[in-house]
Amino acid sequence: MKFFLRKNFIFSLILLTSSCLKYDTDLNSLEKINVTSLAEIKRGEACSHNLFGGFSIPYVGETAIKLFGDQSVISAIKNANITSVYAIDKYSKNYFFYSKRCTIVFGK
Repeated sequence: MKFFLRKNFIFSLILLTSSCLKYDTDLNSLEKINVTSLAEIKRGEACSHNLFGGFSIPYVGETAIKLFGDQSVISAIKNANITSVYAIDKYSKNYFFYSKRCTIVFGK
């Protein structure tokens, strides 16, 4: 019985501390990009670090408590000095007590 409980405890601990990665791409509007100019495309990234961001409660919403950072599109544009935006992506890395959410902007 002890072996079974210990095995379940270790499995639960591994499950709770493992990382979950989510990656979103919004393809609402596509613009033709000259393939020869791909080297000129800049990449700006803005991230926020949160406490308890790995889960959400139904009817309440996000449980994340922002520790520091800004994941806004404007911050990502300013970080890379972009004047013309081609695409915006978002990704998040979730752990049980910590989450990192980022916005990535591609442009010139």
